[in-house]
Amino acid sequence: MVLSGLMDFLINISHDPILYSIVFFIYTLAATIILPIPVEAGLFLSPTTPLALKALVLGLGKAAGASLVFKLGDKLESPLDRITSKWRIVRGFTNLMQRFVAKTRYFGLYLILSIPLMVDTVPIYIFAVFNQKGVMNLQHFALTNFLAGITRAAIVYWAAYQFGIQLTEPIPTP
Repeated sequence: MVLSGLMDFLINISHDPILYSIVFFIYTLAATIILPIPVEAGLFLSPTTPLALKALVLGLGKAAGASLVFKLGDKLESPLDRITSKWRIVRGFTNLMQRFVAKTRYFGLYLILSIPLMVDTVPIYIFAVFNQKGVMNLQHFALTNFLAGITRAAIVYWAAYQFGIQLTEPIPTP
């Protein structure tokens, strides 16, 4: 219901590239932090907004949201350590996730987040919460999310082109 209302709202403002970009940024930010939904639908709306701008807004929204999640992950490390010290199964899972994050780091995050239709919220939280201090830093974490967002948009645009889906208004011929 809420998603349907948001999509209707995006369609209604799709004629204004600036307003659409601002709302798309907020939508992408929310999808990164709390909404377990893919953001690709926003790439198909607003044919008056240049494709490169939508890709840039997607990357920036992902980077901003991931930065907030990364900060939250730092705050959760101490409570997580307390919980894992009491329950063996949780400690085993935590150790597995910490090894995964330490081994794959930015490359693993980039690959996962570059997959179209992937729900980003879970992988971003996994990499942020199970990041042991010093393994990943905020600047590279945000940059990885930014680049993965742009890559994802490029893949979606390429796939749309391959299927003959036009994402921008045709350029009028004189």
